[in-house]
Amino acid sequence: MHTSLLQGTVSPPLFVGRAHELRRLGEMLRRVRTCVVYGLPGAGKSALAAAVAARHPGTVVHRRLRPGDSLGTVVDDLRRLLRDAPVQQALSDEARLDDLARQADASEALCVVDDLQVLRPEERAALLEELGGRLTRGALLATSREAVPRRATSPDRFELRLDGLTEAAARTLWRQLDALYGAHEGFEHAWRRSRGLPFHLRRAHAGDVEGEEPVLKALLQLSADERRLASVLALSEAPLSAEVLSGLFPEGHHGELLRRLGARLLVELDARGRHGMHDLVRDALVSLLDTEEVRAAHVALLELLPREEVPVVVRVRAMSRHLQALGRPAERVAFIVASAELLVRHGAAGELLAWLDALSGDALTLDARLARGRALVRLLEVRRAYPELLALQASLEAQGADAGLREGVGAVLVRAALFALELDACERTLEAMPAPGGAEVFFQQLLAWATLRYFQGRIDEALELLDGAAAASEDRRARGWCAYARALMLWLDGRDSELAEPVERGIVLLEDARADSRGALVTAMSAGIFSRLGRFAEAESALTEAWARMEDLGAPRLALELDCIAAWVLAERGHRRDALVALRKVEARAERGGYLFIALLCRAGAGRVLLELGRCAEARALLETLEGDIRRLRVLGMSRAVASARRMDVLTVETWPTRVEPREVRPGVAARQRALVALEAARRGDEVLALGLLVSMESLVEGTDFALERALSHLARACLHRLHGREVEARDALASASRSAAEGGVDPEVVPTLASHVFTDRAALRASAPVDDGGAAGAAGVVVLDGRRHELRGAGRTVSLARRVLPRRLLYALASQPGRAVSKEDCVRAMWDADYDPRLHDNALRVHVSHARGLLEGMEARIVFEPPGYRLETAEGFVFVTV
Repeated sequence: MHTSLLQGTVSPPLFVGRAHELRRLGEMLRRVRTCVVYGLPGAGKSALAAAVAARHPGTVVHRRLRPGDSLGTVVDDLRRLLRDAPVQQALSDEARLDDLARQADASEALCVVDDLQVLRPEERAALLEELGGRLTRGALLATSREAVPRRATSPDRFELRLDGLTEAAARTLWRQLDALYGAHEGFEHAWRRSRGLPFHLRRAHAGDVEGEEPVLKALLQLSADERRLASVLALSEAPLSAEVLSGLFPEGHHGELLRRLGARLLVELDARGRHGMHDLVRDALVSLLDTEEVRAAHVALLELLPREEVPVVVRVRAMSRHLQALGRPAERVAFIVASAELLVRHGAAGELLAWLDALSGDALTLDARLARGRALVRLLEVRRAYPELLALQASLEAQGADAGLREGVGAVLVRAALFALELDACERTLEAMPAPGGAEVFFQQLLAWATLRYFQGRIDEALELLDGAAAASEDRRARGWCAYARALMLWLDGRDSELAEPVERGIVLLEDARADSRGALVTAMSAGIFSRLGRFAEAESALTEAWARMEDLGAPRLALELDCIAAWVLAERGHRRDALVALRKVEARAERGGYLFIALLCRAGAGRVLLELGRCAEARALLETLEGDIRRLRVLGMSRAVASARRMDVLTVETWPTRVEPREVRPGVAARQRALVALEAARRGDEVLALGLLVSMESLVEGTDFALERALSHLARACLHRLHGREVEARDALASASRSAAEGGVDPEVVPTLASHVFTDRAALRASAPVDDGGAAGAAGVVVLDGRRHELRGAGRTVSLARRVLPRRLLYALASQPGRAVSKEDCVRAMWDADYDPRLHDNALRVHVSHARGLLEGMEARIVFEPPGYRLETAEGFVFVTV
């Protein structure tokens, strides 16, 4: 795909004398990712870049810089061209450059930037070094009238100074111009005056050989219609098609005018056949135009641009400029406000805000202030938006503004107040808002009320609001969003057992209705909920879908929320250190923008992860500060998150657990449960349970993320050694516990404190007689199904399963889901690796179930029939040691 935004990447009709430069530049672009061509105006820098681009095998995007451009607008335009779609709103130039580099690498694109000298020096350096330094498969080719200084840390780039043609090359160009346009005399004079610059040679051949400025004579000889057409092209920031330009001349002779201007090399074509001007021609013509001609051109462009196929942001930018040039500020403000939603949707909220910031006095209408508030909230500038929206609300009340405007301001203010956790102001605004004008507004207010009640700690009221609205609504989407909102609040409140039903209901109801921003959020929420339920494949799928939607929506707030949820998913998967880094990054972004709810949520997550890592002192200080902020802001609904995090503190556990949840599949939670239960079982002398758990958790506690769990397992082994009087082994195990803790950055006091807890009751430990496997296996309620040794231990006996292949496979299938019915299909698949056929398998399955029941005889475990299959019932002491 070859595309452009302003002027095109097409060589002039003749391109000679640059074979060496063309070859050299092409070779270097394959070796380094950034090249700069610089030299005098008219040397053919853009033509050379266009010739290189024409030979590029992949995507090419082109942006010619104009006065007033900033690094942000240039990079955003290139991002839109590469995606051929709206882009995510970037909150910094660094984020823009990073996204552009990813896109360019993905499509192996060549980004051509003409007239780099327009940018400020620091912006030129950022484009060449920050973008060029990130590229690995894409490339950047820039032209400039000036060289760009290097720094010691600058990434590799190739620079080519372009001077005039040699006399031989200049003669070749002149002969080819003769062949194309007819023979002309005067090469010697043109050669002396042009210094070999191709642009000036071409202009001289076109008959412009007098005066200091080589273009002026041709421009002064234009007819009235030619001058009118040329002035429109000179003042247009975007190239225009012949079809659009026909609107200037209803009589239909625009084609002939364009042909004559092209023959005199005053007009060029871009890659898509649209017409534009070289900068030297443009500058010369603008200097000749009088005030009325300039005004007429701007008026004409206001009529022509809406018909031209250009990107939305480019069109709005150009229309705004023309209205400003015509001195029509009220129309310009109204146009910008009317275009605000489009600009925001295309990732140009920052540009919109810059235009609105430039307004003052009467130009800053109520509508403009509302658009500004929306843009600030969109850009996560909540700290700035909130007071401005409060002031705007007061102005509306004082002026008795219409209900529609008050509703719009109220909706944005409520959102900003919720983000900033200004709960009193949020409630006052909701109470003062006019009756909803439609179903969508009603639903937005409902969600705001429910969220407010949750923040206030009134979760039951929030759930009642959602349930009542869902029951009363016939709108499938509204019911689906209510279900998702319920699931999110239950997730935040830690009520995991209630999560599955509302999230499944939301998925069904919103299956075909999740295209807007709220849909992207609920997709992200699904990832967090699925990970809490241990359904990580579904969580990753939801995250992938949510990120894809975010690319199209370009919403920084949604991106922040998604990144927050993704960090929580990392924590649920046991990637604790990565999760901590991610949570802190998101927290910093949320703090900068004033999105306090996300900041507090990230801090609660960070506190939990720190406790899981054994960094207890740091975690306690963080959670204490967080609790103070929650009290200060009166966000009582967040208190449960703090309480939930504190349960991970191994040094403040009041009642040590004595059993594990066998269905727990979250690595971090499963490892912590097994480690604590094993330690408590060892302290109590329950060797079978302790050893079974220690064996089962070995594969879970690898890496520095699980250093504390490894230390707990060593403590448990030390306790078991001491039970048997093996003091040397006990001391070695204690040393291993301290070493594992230190390797993982666990606080140094954690292991000694836990050891003192475990070994406090030395008399009880001495009274616990050492037992052999047979005696231990007879402990009440203890059944160990050992998949490594293929043994079943319990009720004082050990049963070998080594030669009982089919009953063993059946037991393993049932034990992997204790308490849940396993279908006959799954049993048959586990036993015979075959598809279930009742004629072949029913009788055999019954026989092996009976055999397995006999193996369990006398033990506190049994197999029961429960449609559609069989279920293994176990006591608390059951341990399944997987292979």
